[in-house]
Amino acid sequence: MQNVNGELQNGNCCGGARNPGDRKCIRDECDTYFKVCLKEYQSRVTAGGPCSFGSGSTPVIGGNTFNLKASRGNDRNRIVLPFSFAWPVSERLPDGVERGAELCIPLRRI
Repeated sequence: MQNVNGELQNGNCCGGARNPGDRKCIRDECDTYFKVCLKEYQSRVTAGGPCSFGSGSTPVIGGNTFNLKASRGNDRNRIVLPFSFAWPVSERLPDGVERGAELCIPLRRI
């Protein structure tokens, strides 16, 4: 993960003002975490609105720049979305995964 300027998604600094010389944020680093929102299909994806099928997030994992490889086996990087309803499946599930099990999505760089 790299956020060299220490900016939020909207372009503001995470913790204060910008350095007039290089325009980088000068105070605090960002508190970076990951959030998943599971919605119905949308032809144009929007960030707002309800998470119809659930949501989950990690705790703060790092600052402006960090690498998840060092904590690969750590459950801290895992977001679990428990399902309490039927989910249509058209493919064979991986070995060891049963229907009705929790959906676990480890955060990985693709």
